[in-house]
Amino acid sequence: MTKVTIESEDGSSTIGRSFYEETMAGFESTCELLGLDERIRMELRQPHYELIFHITIDIKDRLVPLGPAEMAQYGSNYADLEESTLSPEDHSLLANGVIAYRPRLFSRGGVSVRDGFVRTQGNLYRIQPRQPQQFKCYRVQHNNIRGPYKGGIRYHHEVSLDLFKSLAVEMTWKTAIGNIPLGGGKGGIRIDPRNYSPDEIERISSRFMYKLKPFVGPNVDIAAPDVGTNSIIMGHFYRQFTDGESEPHKMRGCVTGKDVRIWGSEGRESATGRGLFYCVEEWLRHRQSPSPDHLIDTGKVSWSDVSYILQGFGNVGSHAARLLNQAGAKLVAVDDRDGTIYDPKGIDADDLAAYVYAPSNLKKSVEGYPKAERITKDQFFKTDSFMFVPAGLGGVVDARVANMLRVQLVAEGANGPCTRDGEEILRERGIDLIPDIIANAGGVIVSYYEWLQNDRMDHWSEAKVNERLCEAIKTNYNIILDIAENRPRVTPVYNSKRYTIGRQVPPRVAAMALALQRVEAHYKLEGFSH
Repeated sequence: MTKVTIESEDGSSTIGRSFYEETMAGFESTCELLGLDERIRMELRQPHYELIFHITIDIKDRLVPLGPAEMAQYGSNYADLEESTLSPEDHSLLANGVIAYRPRLFSRGGVSVRDGFVRTQGNLYRIQPRQPQQFKCYRVQHNNIRGPYKGGIRYHHEVSLDLFKSLAVEMTWKTAIGNIPLGGGKGGIRIDPRNYSPDEIERISSRFMYKLKPFVGPNVDIAAPDVGTNSIIMGHFYRQFTDGESEPHKMRGCVTGKDVRIWGSEGRESATGRGLFYCVEEWLRHRQSPSPDHLIDTGKVSWSDVSYILQGFGNVGSHAARLLNQAGAKLVAVDDRDGTIYDPKGIDADDLAAYVYAPSNLKKSVEGYPKAERITKDQFFKTDSFMFVPAGLGGVVDARVANMLRVQLVAEGANGPCTRDGEEILRERGIDLIPDIIANAGGVIVSYYEWLQNDRMDHWSEAKVNERLCEAIKTNYNIILDIAENRPRVTPVYNSKRYTIGRQVPPRVAAMALALQRVEAHYKLEGFSH
């Protein structure tokens, strides 16, 4: 594997494994299988555009808790400092323990200050005046041969250009697999959003879109939520993009994943998790049927033996868990950035979601959930279950983790959760895989439906959205299964004859083969601009 320079959060450089090199290795091997034209390969090897820019905002005044060393130095001097009561509407308690506040906090009374120190909520804090802060921002536009660039905006403290290149190219494959007229892009900001107040996030988001606007638009590049962002932030993007425009209603499709009250789509929030559920359901249907030509009805699929472990309880993980549990599967363990929990009798996904998304849970973590046992991450990976759903960040299932897993199926809810070494071990161990570029394609498919509704100034029911999503996911997943098994056939719903490649291949290769053949068709039939 090629070693490259990777940016760290503080701007320094280290030598490590390239996300993009790993992503493109599968592309190159599939191109060889297909005999893809070299010029088409060159068009797809690198993104069309890689944007890096910076934004600045003034962050709010803060109360910073004293660490052990500072407490040892100053604590005794302020032991008699009166406890202050902070008005809820004027401050935000952040995940790192810092309190962001508005200046009017001190004008309301009830706050005692001495030498820049405040005692509140049982801790001693020092005042940190507001100050400007700079953030590094990215947008990668990989390919638009099939339609406008499309991909999420991620707010995370460990992002890099290399990561966004990988995610952008995967969006090109994902939109092709979903057979929707969009291309691939990705971007975001290097930030831990949990450490900023809601109004700071609004100003950061508005400034980001202000700088990005010349490069995006409803027919150019369409943003959507990703890790660390949500419908609220999409609303900020939408307002900033359309601000001052004479016909803002014609620009509703500049971002997707909006709240339904501002022309988002019904079903969009749960779409990625729902798409994963449809894939697992179809995998079980094939497993429980006499043959691919004689599949049982979906209603007869049995979930009684399906226990699963889940990594990541954000948008994808939480919605997938709700749907899996409703179908009859049993969630036995959950792992996230801050905690890992286990209950062999089963974890109630709805109850866990209420705990994680409670306002008092600043980290939005499963850590401390009182109805399950705390375990280590290694114990999590070694938990006996039917299925593992990685729905957090990428690169989780490396060779070490792949050897620990005790499951029959891995359904990839995250982007790129399995490394090439990890996937090879899963294959050697006979553990089946539903690859991410179909398993988590539900989000971008329903984003397309939102974009379509915005363009037509229409609004669909959730039932219509889910019905169309189910058909899109299951149709294309069945084509992937036919490619994998070298099973060319024509059914009333689809024709896989034009995509099978004359030999059996692993599921991810089959998915890549489908994506590349659909992209290739545009270059072959449209030609190139000379």
